[in-house]
Amino acid sequence: MKFLLILQGDDTGRGEPYADLSRDVFEHTAHEAGELVGGELLADPELAVTVPGRVRATPIDAYYLIDVETPARAIELAYLLPDTRTPGRSVEIRAVMRTTAFDL
Repeated sequence: MKFLLILQGDDTGRGEPYADLSRDVFEHTAHEAGELVGGELLADPELAVTVPGRVRATPIDAYYLIDVETPARAIELAYLLPDTRTPGRSVEIRAVMRTTAFDL
């Protein structure tokens, strides 16, 4: 089962964005288990363009795509992320319903 782990939160007053949020333990654990498909750190939300102009309440700053056997394993991996223990931060776990990419 594929899940998207959406890392979100407010950076108000923290200076360097999320400098203390080392995600190495999560990345190492998920990679070694063959469960980490990919992930990206996103640009500052102030640089984003939202169409048709609505503002998202909680900025998303990164995501990981994992492929695990059960939803419980997705939750277990999410708890390895420091975002789950940082005030004003959270990790949304969302199942991937189907792949939309195709071979060219």
